[in-house]
Amino acid sequence: MSKNIILQDLISRGNYRISLPCIIGRSNEANLILSDHSISHKHALIKDYDNQIWIEDLGSRNGVLVNESRIEGKSLLKSGDSILLGQTRLLVLKIGENLSEETIITHTLTPETEWDLDYKRLKFIYEITAELSGNTEITTFGEKVFSKFKEVFSQDRSYLALFQEDGSLRPILMDPPSDSAPISSGIVNRLFQNCESLLLEDALSDDSLKERESIMALKIRSALCVPLIYHNEIYGLIYLDRNIPGFYKEDDLKFLRSIAAILGPLIENSRLWSELKHHYNDAMKTLRDTEARLIDMERKAAYVHLAQAMAHEIRNPLVIIGGLVRRIAHSESGSPNREKFQAVISSVERVEAVLKEVDDFIRIPQPEVKLERIDRLVEGEIESHKPEWQEKGCTPTLSVNTSRIMIPLDSGLFKKALSMIFKEISFTILQGASIKIVILDHNNDLEIIIGDIIKERRLCELYDTELHGKPWSLGLFLNIAHKIISDHGVRILLDPLAEAAFPIIIRMPRTHLNK
Repeated sequence: MSKNIILQDLISRGNYRISLPCIIGRSNEANLILSDHSISHKHALIKDYDNQIWIEDLGSRNGVLVNESRIEGKSLLKSGDSILLGQTRLLVLKIGENLSEETIITHTLTPETEWDLDYKRLKFIYEITAELSGNTEITTFGEKVFSKFKEVFSQDRSYLALFQEDGSLRPILMDPPSDSAPISSGIVNRLFQNCESLLLEDALSDDSLKERESIMALKIRSALCVPLIYHNEIYGLIYLDRNIPGFYKEDDLKFLRSIAAILGPLIENSRLWSELKHHYNDAMKTLRDTEARLIDMERKAAYVHLAQAMAHEIRNPLVIIGGLVRRIAHSESGSPNREKFQAVISSVERVEAVLKEVDDFIRIPQPEVKLERIDRLVEGEIESHKPEWQEKGCTPTLSVNTSRIMIPLDSGLFKKALSMIFKEISFTILQGASIKIVILDHNNDLEIIIGDIIKERRLCELYDTELHGKPWSLGLFLNIAHKIISDHGVRILLDPLAEAAFPIIIRMPRTHLNK
């Protein structure tokens, strides 16, 4: 008579009564089918040979360990031996000839298992699916599920969570609410590694769990834990427990597993729908922002066309007025009104210069930056404005208090901005005033300070509300400079208590921040 063996799963405490020979594996061709994904389709063979029991490795991926030692080929088995196949540890409980030759598997559920459900539980499943199939909000979804569970499972705690890419759990719903998950890490590891539902009749009687601090702290006694599976992947779990030993039985686990098989796709579809709505809202926000930018660009383009049209309309009569005044002034060269005519001509020329600046401003390109020596640019612009300084009776002085003078900028455009700032200053400074210009470090930036800054005062940018009441903040030259400066990622800072755009700070990043 052939010998038979009883094996015990040391994690689930389920018993396997097998007859020999017996192939253990994960496929339907095996005699003892285990749902551990780390076990090969045909992992090991247990057979009776020469009146002894042997276990043989059938070329498995992860090998066979007997009493913690990996076997080569085959190894002798006896009662009390420990067998490790993948992540599943089996204990040889008994070897004999009078054991039943049937293969009995307990505590292990596979998707092919058929369950006998009574009318009440079928009605319960129908109510859940009917109520939740039209609900796309996953939180509301979970709340209604747990309220239904209370009617059948009378759980103290409920936990619905989804696995993240790093293996951690993201809770969707906890009842009662808590800052930490009510589920033991040992229970999660079992479910995630073995893809098995779990029934704990009394966690404190399980040798592999009762020493865990999380089991003791959470006071877990009876518990049910089943995976949420979608497209053959575990993506979450449902966990229920009661602080009463032996409260849940095998039928409860079967029923919860059947519910999880239905809820799995529904919950995943709910999650995907939530993500889709989130992406849709993001896309709509992006479209609205893009539309606002396009409207703003169209508005700016309209302002540019308006400025061009205004400049054109002003220029035509101005040319006529200028021509007539110059002709009259030339014909009356000896007249006492000569100076009056000259004043009118000067004003006409001033307006013509402003209109030219408007034309140039409309055509300002985006900066093309490269490293430049900022001290040389400032020196060059100071020199090019020498006539304006002489007219005001002042001589600007430049001091460089930093060795880091290389800055990324468009030299042509930046010189244009400095020129506009110097023109603005030349209109407003007092006769004979001193103009100190300093280049120095400011944290990781570089500053050009024009004039004496009062340190206690707060400085602001051109369009800050503090300058709304200052007429000089509307100056054409200052605004042209601000446009160029801003395109470089540079800031112009002004004193809101000053009577003009002086003193002034140009604060420049040492890396290009083109906006």
